[in-house]
Amino acid sequence: MDYSTNKFEAILLLIIGLMLAAILYAYVKSDAELNAVYDVPVEAIELPAGPGIVSEGERLARVRGCFWCHGQSLEGQQYFAEADKGLIAVAPNLTRKIREYSPAEFARAVRHGIKLDSTSVQPAMPSFAFYNMSDADIGAIIAYIQSVPIQDGFEGEFRLLPIGWFRWIAGRFPPNVAELIDHNAPRPDPALNGSPADRGRYLAESICTECHGDNGRIRVPNSPNLIIAAAYSRENFYRLMRTGAPVGDRKIDYHMVDVSKYRYTELRDDEVDALYAYFQSLAGLPPEPDTARSIERLTP
Repeated sequence: MDYSTNKFEAILLLIIGLMLAAILYAYVKSDAELNAVYDVPVEAIELPAGPGIVSEGERLARVRGCFWCHGQSLEGQQYFAEADKGLIAVAPNLTRKIREYSPAEFARAVRHGIKLDSTSVQPAMPSFAFYNMSDADIGAIIAYIQSVPIQDGFEGEFRLLPIGWFRWIAGRFPPNVAELIDHNAPRPDPALNGSPADRGRYLAESICTECHGDNGRIRVPNSPNLIIAAAYSRENFYRLMRTGAPVGDRKIDYHMVDVSKYRYTELRDDEVDALYAYFQSLAGLPPEPDTARSIERLTP
């Protein structure tokens, strides 16, 4: 064997070694970051009781998108899997998870994005918005999910494929959900007996920020700043919330159409009014006269 052959083999082995080292580094680093442990204590939560709580919990679960991601029976589903993106995203079976967690542990997972093992829930879970939910609202949702019989469904787990390891360390994925939350921040007052604008702020911060974001949180691409809603008339705002149709029926490429049809139809008229009052307050506009009684409820 001549010298040139030995040199070629040495270079080839070096290249293979560097590639293996890069793969190992990407795996170890992404795995360590994905499985980082968060020290957030479990807070006691008292579940509301009384007639109507379970049905109200179902309504709130629909508004917040539980059925949107976790399936029509909350049975869990694989809702995103693309090899070229290196990601398999799974919404777990909530009818089983609710029985594995105590109510307080389940509330921590929803609000803080932290699982039983103190690692973060998967990046798609909008806990940065759900952190703002009141005890009453999250308690009603828990009461509802507890009432649902165990469903057979998809039982997979979120995971990164090898290309995903490199995309993760390159910052191409959102960080852990638990990283996006100030776990000591005060929650907004649900303002049940306050002004419509105060009530609207609570609803916006616990619902709308899932996509529209604030304070540097994750924002769905092309979702506008919420202040744009102040430019709508009350009638057009109702139409937007019930059908997803913007002013002028212009084409939009974010999923407001879908969430309005499948989620926001569950919002009561007084809640839509409160949201509208809040968005107007963001722009410094006085509230419009309450004409909601004369507006026909628009449905898909």
